[in-house]
Amino acid sequence: MAGLSTPAIVLRAVSYGDADRIVTLFGRDTGRLSALARGARKSQRRFAGGLGLVAVGVAALRERAGADLLTLESFDVTSTHVELGADVARMAHAAYAAELVSKLCAPRQVEPDVYDGLLAFLDCLESQGASAERLRVFELRLLGTLGFGPVVDRCAACGDAAAIAYRWDPDRGGALCTACARGGRPITSEARRALGHLATVSLAAAAHESLPPDVNRDCREALMEIINHHINGPLKSVEFIAKLSAASGGRP
Repeated sequence: MAGLSTPAIVLRAVSYGDADRIVTLFGRDTGRLSALARGARKSQRRFAGGLGLVAVGVAALRERAGADLLTLESFDVTSTHVELGADVARMAHAAYAAELVSKLCAPRQVEPDVYDGLLAFLDCLESQGASAERLRVFELRLLGTLGFGPVVDRCAACGDAAAIAYRWDPDRGGALCTACARGGRPITSEARRALGHLATVSLAAAAHESLPPDVNRDCREALMEIINHHINGPLKSVEFIAKLSAASGGRP
């Protein structure tokens, strides 16, 4: 049975039996995969530092003959992102990012840019705190990296960048001029401009961005429609993000 090692981020870990865990990892060299960590709930040697959500480390894995799950032999933690757990908004954004990567990325599809982007987002989240603008930047970067990025600065069908009004249609790639639109809903010019601008902003520089609450809401809803077009089933973390948003005037 072949063994492999990769830098990895823990996307999810659930208890299995009395002592084991099933862990979903995003490896820089492997993409998304699931593995059985035997004795993970008891071992202080192979899994020192634990397998907490968005923990970063080096995973030693082994293929299991005839099994869908790999075996996680060890996980050498390099960062637990412990500061995230001290703030509910940071942890909610981290959980959302992890779930989004897990849902959008195909299993065993190697995506080093996605790995690097998620790691950079988590580092910024820990050092600079949670912000709606950075979350929008992360969503746009992830969608763009995977080839799902929406067209916002022109009509996705005819390329017209000077139309008076546009509609938003996730099935057809984003903004559509009214001449090409066959469905969708209206999208404001403010939201389109904001999305176009945020697509050019780095995760670190997002700390200096500030969207009006109504524009952030429109951008969030537009991106969520694109995301939902590419995933199966709801994102569990979205409900909690929505509650935070309501409590803070629409910011998350």
